[in-house]
Amino acid sequence: MQTSKPRNGTSELPNKKSPVSPKPPRASRKSGSDSDSAASKLTSKKTSNERSPNFSDRQSPKHPVIVVYEKKRSVKLSELESQLTQLQEELKKTKEMLSSSESSKQCVQEEAEEDRKQLTIMSAKLEESHLHLVELSKAEDTRLQELEKISQERDKAWLSELESVQKQHTADSTALVCAMNEIQMLKQQLDVVMKSKRTPSDDSNATLTELEALKDDMAAVLQNVQNLSVQIREKEVVEEEVKLVVSQTQKQLEMANATIDTLRAESSNLLESLNSTRFKLEESRGRVSALEEVVKQLQVDEDEDVEKQEPSYSTEFGSWHSELAELRDALEAVEVKYLEEQIRTTTEIQSAYEMAELVKLNAEKRESELESALESRMAENSNFNIRLLDMETAFQTISAVNKELKEKMEREQAYKFDSELKLLKATTDWTELKANLLDKETELQGILEENDILKSELSKRDIEHQNNLSSAISDAEKARVAEEEALKRVDCVNEEAEKSDKRLTKMMEQLQVAQSLNSEMEAELRCLRVQSDQWRKAAEAAAAILSPATNGRVIERIGSMDSDYNSLSSKLMASPFSDDLYDESPKKKNGNVLRKFGGLWKKGTK
Repeated sequence: MQTSKPRNGTSELPNKKSPVSPKPPRASRKSGSDSDSAASKLTSKKTSNERSPNFSDRQSPKHPVIVVYEKKRSVKLSELESQLTQLQEELKKTKEMLSSSESSKQCVQEEAEEDRKQLTIMSAKLEESHLHLVELSKAEDTRLQELEKISQERDKAWLSELESVQKQHTADSTALVCAMNEIQMLKQQLDVVMKSKRTPSDDSNATLTELEALKDDMAAVLQNVQNLSVQIREKEVVEEEVKLVVSQTQKQLEMANATIDTLRAESSNLLESLNSTRFKLEESRGRVSALEEVVKQLQVDEDEDVEKQEPSYSTEFGSWHSELAELRDALEAVEVKYLEEQIRTTTEIQSAYEMAELVKLNAEKRESELESALESRMAENSNFNIRLLDMETAFQTISAVNKELKEKMEREQAYKFDSELKLLKATTDWTELKANLLDKETELQGILEENDILKSELSKRDIEHQNNLSSAISDAEKARVAEEEALKRVDCVNEEAEKSDKRLTKMMEQLQVAQSLNSEMEAELRCLRVQSDQWRKAAEAAAAILSPATNGRVIERIGSMDSDYNSLSSKLMASPFSDDLYDESPKKKNGNVLRKFGGLWKKGTK
């Protein structure tokens, strides 16, 4: 709708300026009409010389339409350019958003790759530690089995201590198994944490610090396990040494017991022999006592019978006396032998008792040494128990940390769910942004095409306008050359324009009044058009009355006047002071028009 108006405006301008253009019929018609109107106005009112310059003002309201159209066109172009700039800025912003999103994706992918690498390293380390701990557990199990086998061969006193040690070892093994289980749980938690790290978060630094703390705790636990394994090895070495000492002492005790048993057997044999000898001695003593009684009775009998039979019994008494002497010698020899055997047995028994006392002393020394070693080992076991308590406390702390990690894992899972939702939203927003970008690109293409079309149309219109301007300029130059009065009037108009520059502040307030007056002027213009038609008819009648020679001159003069007047009107409309001319009162304009027609009529008659 807006493109049709400037075409009408541009089509009207060359119709006004047609006397100079190469189209004679349109120019002749309009010049004839103008001459008729001028003749009718001269017949009605002869005092129109001063009002003639404002005739162009009554036919010039069409020129501001072009100005308004150009303004609207410039406004539309500025709006289109602003829209283009806004769309370009939006495209830049969306491209920056896409580039930032791509860069963030790349950063997240790089972080995920680094986390994967760290996970692989941590998993390898954990597998190595797991294998090492499994080997240690296997070695400890074998050692425990060996210790159990050896402990079964020990005495009851040592069995209780070894059972306590075995209980401690089982506690250590259970603690190690618990540590292994907790390490596996930590590994699983670390895997979950590292998987949760693949989503971008802002808590990646905190989780890394926690992982480093867990690594430190794991290293401390591994060091404690290694220390415990070293202590267990030392204890095994000491236990082996104690076992060797115990075996040696057992062997020595067995030897001592064997010697004591042999000595006891020998002493029992000696006692039996002594008892037999004592029995023999008693028997011999009984015999001697019986023989002495017999001898005494015999002596008494002898004494009684000596007197009776001294020669018969002297031989018998000598024989009995010799037998008694022999028996006494045999008794003395047996007593000597008994004393010698008793001395020998006493000496052997004393030596055996001395040997037993030495063995007992050695055994007591070994027992004291073993007791001191056991006390030291018990102290070490107490220290070991204290360390185990410390380890239990550390495991409790680790379990608390694990609980906290579990809670954090749950939170991170919730955060992961939220982040996944955010990612879904971001992807949907990204797709929407892409769709908007495509729509905007299509809109941009359409707008660019429209701009190209508008630019082509504008270029065509500018070319037409330039052609019209060039024709108008050529007409104006011809009018300037032809009419010096127009130049003077232009100078007067310029002076009035300079004055109007001073009155611009006042005229701005009167613009609204001028707009209302313009509406009134339009009504008056319509009336003037009716009057001009009447004047034209009167001029035609006057021209018919006049001679044909004068009539031709008047018509030519009126045509030249019309062309000059049109050129002047175009110049005045092109000038920046044309608004001041519109602001003048309609009465002055009508007077100026009448004066112009009067002056032109006088010149034509001359």
